[in-house]
Amino acid sequence: MRAARIAKEHRAKFVLETSGPPLAAALEEGVYRATPNLRELRELTGVSREDEHAWIDTCRRLTTTGRAEIVALTLGDRGALLVTRDHVWRAPALPIKPASAVGAGDSFLGAMVWSLAKGQSIDNAFRYGVAAGSAALLSPGTGLCRHQDVERLYPDVVLQRL
Repeated sequence: MRAARIAKEHRAKFVLETSGPPLAAALEEGVYRATPNLRELRELTGVSREDEHAWIDTCRRLTTTGRAEIVALTLGDRGALLVTRDHVWRAPALPIKPASAVGAGDSFLGAMVWSLAKGQSIDNAFRYGVAAGSAALLSPGTGLCRHQDVERLYPDVVLQRL
């Protein structure tokens, strides 16, 4: 992917939100952060086992081979995983009755980028991402998360270091 290559040449941090062949191409160049969901990870890597350890190992391989510094794997109603070369965090899903899942991934990504841009730690950014993705579920239709919902849900996000 041309954008990933240009970012790499300029030593910029490239954050990726795509799937299929564009995801595979960008990862070949190397990105700062990739945010696949479980289906996208399966399509990308062929991981078929339905267990967290296989998902973590697959994400870890993406980080140790230089394809991504950070992989945030979204798991829908099972929460999310954040994997770096050295650390793994799990965030269980918050108990929310979804009105719509539209915009949840974009809200997750946006909140993490916002938090990192403010200089916050990666685990704190992950908590904001989970809160924002969860908050988006409360919005009917195609709306993204609302700031007041993110701030209300943020304290409920529990990270487990694995």
